[in-house]
Order: sequence, then structure tokens, then C-alpha cells
Amino acid sequence: MLIVLTLLFAVIFLSQSTFLSTSISKGKKDADGYIKNVSMKISSPQWSIEYTHRNTTNVTVASFLFECAAYYNFSVQKEYWKGYHSFFITGIHDIENGDNGRFWQYYVNNQFADVGCSNYFLTDNDVVEWRFEPSVWLK
Repeated sequence: MLIVLTLLFAVIFLSQSTFLSTSISKGKKDADGYIKNVSMKISSPQWSIEYTHRNTTNVTVASFLFECAAYYNFSVQKEYWKGYHSFFITGIHDIENGDNGRFWQYYVNNQFADVGCSNYFLTDNDVVEWRFEPSVWLK
């Protein structure tokens, strides 16, 4: 059982992380230092949060998630994986990975993101969605 859980955790981590060689365009700030009109939706089986149409100086999905958490005063559990130079999100608002085989995974503009949330750089008009669902890697 422990081996299965360890393998499952590794697969989920890889769904949110990647090696540094992955090329994601850097966040493109305007002259004022903002990324315009970005939004975030976080969906769990019990609740959802929408943080819409914000201009932000936070250029990664991770930093934008932390901004949203501070705005709505909810917790984000995370682990920093040094080898990937990225946070791995283990829980949002007290809902933790592994519950009924579901995990926090994120999408940008309705596309599953296969890079760590600290390594995905936002651009104008991006829509980020965190979903608590079975891993896309295990389907």
C-alpha cells in the first residue's frame, strides 16, 4: 500500500513539475509592471472561489495562488521541491491531496499545465483554474 501511495504521489508531483529545461515564456508585464486581466478559479467538491480580472505583479501561477489566498484568507499547503525549483501544492483551504484519489491540479486557459506552478509564467488575459480531481496522469 505504501509503495502504491508513493508512486501515486510521484506521478502527481510530476504532473505539476518539470525539469528546468522546459521552456515557458516569462510573464510579460506592461510598462506599469502589471500583468493585466488575469483570473483564477479554485474548485473543490465542497466550495469554489473566483478571483477575477485582476492586474497583478505576481507573474507565476504559484505567486498568483498565494495572492488569491491572502485576499480571501485561506491556507495553501505546499512543499518546495528543490530539484524542480517549484512548489508542489499539497492542499488548498484544508483540502489535501490524496482524498478519495483526488489531487490539486491546475489548468491555464483550459489547458492542463504539466510544469510546476512556480515555473509557469502568466501573460495578459490568462485564466488559471485549480481543480481537485483524479490525476490526469492516471486516467
